[in-house]
Amino acid sequence: MRYEIAQIKSRYDNHRLLPEGAEHLAGFAAESYYQWAAQYPKDGWLGSTGINLARLYEDLPGASARTSAVRALSFVTQTFKNTRFSKQAATELGRGVALKPYPAWAVKLRTTPSPSPAGSPLPSTSPRSIPSPAPTR
Repeated sequence: MRYEIAQIKSRYDNHRLLPEGAEHLAGFAAESYYQWAAQYPKDGWLGSTGINLARLYEDLPGASARTSAVRALSFVTQTFKNTRFSKQAATELGRGVALKPYPAWAVKLRTTPSPSPAGSPLPSTSPRSIPSPAPTR
């Protein structure tokens, strides 16, 4: 999970992943995180992983990403009481999680046409080009 969160964040930060793609992948990481936390509540990596997940969501635009960031921070605050991660999450919640706008680089990336595939066109597979089977008796 930690690696996946870091990879999603890196790809998004380097403009190799659009916001909606990053949020979609972050959803899978979040689902795994909460399942892992339910199954292994004493795992020492859960607090910091929750902070990393929240920060990924904080970087993404839109209300659903903001809601997911608040959920992760709240989870860390409530689940890992009396840890530095809980205090860190509480501080971030106290400051408020901003609602980020859709980034200009992503808008530009979306409007850039993608190159057409190289090579020659495939032969036609229309019904007229396929020979009919010979009649059987």
